[in-house]
Parts: sequence; C-alpha cells; structure tokens
Amino acid sequence: MPLFTLLTALACPVQAETLDAAANAVESAYFNAARGAEIATDIRRWSATNRYAVDCANPSAFALKLERDLDAHDGHFQVRLSRPEAPAGQWLADWRAAGMAANAGVRDVRLLDPSIGYLRLSAFYAPDQAEPKLRAALLLLQDARGLILDLRQNGGGDADTANLLLSSLIDPKTTSVQSIETRSGLTPQALSTTSLPRFPSDRPVVVLVDRRTGSAAEFLAYSLQNEKRAIVIGSRTGGAAHMIGEPTRLPHSLSITIPNGRPVNHKTGGDWERLGVTPDQNGGDDPLHVARRWIETQDALGQGAR
Repeated sequence: MPLFTLLTALACPVQAETLDAAANAVESAYFNAARGAEIATDIRRWSATNRYAVDCANPSAFALKLERDLDAHDGHFQVRLSRPEAPAGQWLADWRAAGMAANAGVRDVRLLDPSIGYLRLSAFYAPDQAEPKLRAALLLLQDARGLILDLRQNGGGDADTANLLLSSLIDPKTTSVQSIETRSGLTPQALSTTSLPRFPSDRPVVVLVDRRTGSAAEFLAYSLQNEKRAIVIGSRTGGAAHMIGEPTRLPHSLSITIPNGRPVNHKTGGDWERLGVTPDQNGGDDPLHVARRWIETQDALGQGAR
C-alpha cells in the first residue's frame, strides 16, 4: 500500500473498517452486479483518500455524508446509526409503530363539492395496517363522480400496499404491470388480488404529485398513468424507483440499506429512477383546483380514463 494511502487510512481506522464493509456489502448485494462493483470501487476510493476524516469522532455526520455520496449513484441507499442492543428487526417494529400514529398513512378522505372524492395518503404502511383504513376510505368515496388521489409529499413505503390500491383502481383483467429485475433475472410481479372496493372504471381519476413524491408512491402514479387510468397533475416526482432489502449491519453501530431490485414497466420498458414521473399537466399555484376542474370537464364529456 502506498505510504500516503496507509497514513490516511490510519487517520480514522473506524471509518476505514466501516467503508470496507460497506463496499463489500454493495458489491455483493446491489441488484446490478456491474454497477455494484463500480459503486464499491468508489467507496474504497473514499476510504483511501480519507474523505470523511473530519467527522471521525462524529458518526452521525459521517453516516449522513456517506449516504449523500451514495445517493449520487442511487437515491435508495440509506446509511443509519443503529442501536447495538436493538434486535435486527427493531426498525420494522419502529416503522409499524409510526404507522399506527399516522393512521396507516390515510391522512384525509372527504367529498369535495360537487361530489368529487379526495384521498390523501402520506405514506404506504404494511397492508395489515393500511387495508382497513383504505377500505373505509374507498367505501366512502365509491359513489363520487371522480377521484383525486393526493400523493404529494408521500415518500413511499410498503410496495404491497401500493400494489393493493393499484389493483382496486385499474381494469380487473390486468394481472401485472411490471417485472422486477434482480441479479437472478427478470420476474413478472403479480398484482394483488385486491380486497378493497373497486373505484368504478367509468369515472375519472387524478393523481397529484410533487418533487417529494417518491418510491412506492411514484410506482402508483407511474402505473396509473401508463395504464391510461389516471391523469397525473403537479410537478416532476423525486425519481426513486429502485427497491431495497433489509438493512445490513456495518461495524461501529452503523447499517446500510442497499437497492437490490428495479421495476421494469410492461408498457414503457423502463422505470422512473432519477427521471421521476412526468405529470400530464402542471398544477400551477393550486393543483387541487386544477384537478377538480379536470374531473368536472371529463364528467361533462362522459369520460372516465384518459
């Protein structure tokens, strides 16, 4: 090892150990083997040049900076401090507890005048938590002239719940809208057999999005748009398409979550990673008003989907 590299690595051995473990984890788990090797090479270079030495005594700042650098490769990387005494699945228990406090992501459901349904979802929590809430919401809205699904500031969550809701909105004959690419190849992803009330297919649907709409929320907007079931209104979304597995423990009480799959839409042959979901219409200063006017226009024309 060159003298400069040796000296800089020794300047913060804690970081060197963590970065080496992170590089190995990414190289073995990232869904695209070639890209995983490239990202791992970058991580090892960051370690060799002692990129984070100024934060050697501040693991929180180190984790934040490492995650930001990894985000340049893929926005679904997460680097977190973990409690050493916490069991491996503690993050899941914490997330479920947050779901209970957030009404499983169902933040607002009501009828707007004149009889337009409005459903705002702030996140997608586990199906067993979210399904009863979504069922109640869709029962309330089933007679509405149209539906506005507000996914603004929804960063995503459980893909199975988004899948469940998608199944209740599109043609029941559609059994799959995308495949999942992993290191094992490309596998069609079946839609859930929905237990939710179906929103009538002859009534228009609008999805509201913004730059903070991400992940599973983008999947729902992208799928409804490409199935010609809804119009998307707002601003371009965040562009986080890749999927993640459980966090991998790293040395010194850190963990890393690594993207291990990507969706491939059957209609487009691609996904929304980095590009985001492009709206059909700009929302202007009042996206909700634009959505209501669009539904009223479609209702007057007797059109449900685009």
